[in-house]
Amino acid sequence: MAAYISTCPSCRHALDVTELTCPHCHIQIRGRFEGHPSLSLTDDQLSFLRLFVLSRGNLREIERILGISYPTVRNKLDDLVDAFQETEGPKPDIAEPTDRRAILEDVAAGRMPLNDALARLNKLGPARVTKEEP
Repeated sequence: MAAYISTCPSCRHALDVTELTCPHCHIQIRGRFEGHPSLSLTDDQLSFLRLFVLSRGNLREIERILGISYPTVRNKLDDLVDAFQETEGPKPDIAEPTDRRAILEDVAAGRMPLNDALARLNKLGPARVTKEEP
């Protein structure tokens, strides 16, 4: 059986899944079906995902097995994360906090990941520290 392809060999755009067939009774179902994000992974990403699972997520073990540096392993993991995030669709419009206190409160409440908070704090520029008089 041929491997699943997710991009058009001619124009490189994503292909739509429009038919499913049962290998047992040969029934065919036609329509538009949403594919799983893992179907769009490159061979390199699939190999890394397999190794990641088999090593139970131990990045140092992956570093040892592949003979590559820890930052390279992290980059491969980041690429894999990006591939899955791109397939999640549009994110809802949420008003971004514009002051430091609101950002920190969102992190403390678990509404914002730390990396996002740091990026937003950096956009606001350096903090101004004022001395309060007693």
